[in-house]
Amino acid sequence: MSDSARDGEGSVRLVGTAHVSADSVAEVERVIEEEDPDTVAVELDEGRYRQMKGETPDEIAPADLLQGSMALQFLAYWLLSYVQQRMGERFDIQPGADMLAAVETAEAIGSDVALVDRDIQVTIQRFWARMSAWEKLRMVGQLALAVLGVGGGKEEEMSMADLTDADVVSAMMEEFRQFSPEGAEALIDERDAYLAHNIVNLREQGKHVVAVVGAGHRAGIERYLAHPEELPPMDELTGRAEKRFSLAKVVGALLTLGFLAFFVLVLMAGVNDAVVLRLFVAWFLFNGVIAAGLALLGGAHWTSAGVGGAVAWLTSINPLLAPGWFAGYVELRYTPVRISDIGTLNEIMSDETLPVREVFSRMTDVPLFRLIAVVALTNVGSMIASFLFIPLVLPLVGGPFDSVGEVLAVLLRGAQNSLDLIRGLVA
Repeated sequence: MSDSARDGEGSVRLVGTAHVSADSVAEVERVIEEEDPDTVAVELDEGRYRQMKGETPDEIAPADLLQGSMALQFLAYWLLSYVQQRMGERFDIQPGADMLAAVETAEAIGSDVALVDRDIQVTIQRFWARMSAWEKLRMVGQLALAVLGVGGGKEEEMSMADLTDADVVSAMMEEFRQFSPEGAEALIDERDAYLAHNIVNLREQGKHVVAVVGAGHRAGIERYLAHPEELPPMDELTGRAEKRFSLAKVVGALLTLGFLAFFVLVLMAGVNDAVVLRLFVAWFLFNGVIAAGLALLGGAHWTSAGVGGAVAWLTSINPLLAPGWFAGYVELRYTPVRISDIGTLNEIMSDETLPVREVFSRMTDVPLFRLIAVVALTNVGSMIASFLFIPLVLPLVGGPFDSVGEVLAVLLRGAQNSLDLIRGLVA
């Protein structure tokens, strides 16, 4: 804990807690009762506060699940939730009990409650946007390993004595920083500044404040309380983060150009219309069958799989038209997803007595997992089909596509004809 006050202003009593420590809960209650503050500031946003108070619906809007990379962000949020729940089970206390204790104690003594944290969806989106493709794969891989019961985090080695000390929480934060430095900046450093902004504002209003935050944020907030002039502008800490350069978008654009160039050159080469039609039909069917097949493997309803398969060929023309999103929207007609699904998944993953096959079987019964699996596998199927089409299917189309040499000859002829046409138009 630390105190920070200035002449003519309010004051702040900062309490750093370990989110799964019973001792932290007792400390929070004691400090608030002793200080009797005007305001208790807690590391919660409006959504988490309402959920904690049981005031939010359990339903998740389809648009929130399938907008942009929300499904992948949900995976990241799920992994973080899983790790925290495992710690709660190990030390026999509900994660977030410290914040709930702060809210209830403040209400009991008549203090105001200030929600000073950034919206969790904004934090997760900014966290995900700053991660590299490799870091995202590692995170999803860690989730898969957790399902398989392979590996394990340092939380399994902790003792209750460790958790009563703030350093262990800071160490966990630093471990995550080593895993993804830019992701940690969004998850940790930016939130330090965001929390400090709101706490400083309360102090400048002349309020006596007890601020209850995770121990990993304490040092950063203390620094800003002592030097508020160092706070970054608030507008730099809010809103969606967009990468200026995205390798995935570049690759997608190149695939689109390559696909269009291939068909244009084939047409310009004067290939028989019947052969061109067979080529397109083969492309449509190969993409559709593989994408739909993997969707069904993920537990999709046959209608959802059919829709995903029907639009899979469009992925090469426009990578933003991922077939998984189409399959996902249709799947939501049969699979209502709820926030409580996260807790259900965590319970399944925490049962170490279940064999791997049983774990997967139970997880596919959970709507959220099934929806994410359908979206992901449909997209993966389309990608696999796109890469395998030329070596596996193109030779079967017949005509000038029987061998790689003949394909190259067709493309060269198409390029030459295109150049001749352009020269004729220019002349």
